[in-house]
Amino acid sequence: MMDWSTGRRMELVRIEGAKVAGVYYPLIHEKLMKVMHRNDRKVYAWTVDDSDSMKRMLYEQVDAIVTSNPSLLQQLMQEIRTECMEDGFALP
Repeated sequence: MMDWSTGRRMELVRIEGAKVAGVYYPLIHEKLMKVMHRNDRKVYAWTVDDSDSMKRMLYEQVDAIVTSNPSLLQQLMQEIRTECMEDGFALP
């Protein structure tokens, strides 16, 4: 991942002792999530305020979504849960 303030590439899994990385949501992608989860690191996406981006973060399986619009996120999560149940998938 690139640190745009310094122009240097960051190695998130090499930050000693860090178990969580707060990542600006447009920088999150499938490969990043696989690497982080494989190394027992959590990814918190910030600040996600529109429904399309929230949905993408949910499908990317981020561990937390930081938002200024929690009611929209709750509504979206409920809609996805309902769709899954209607399609025969059981969710906890």
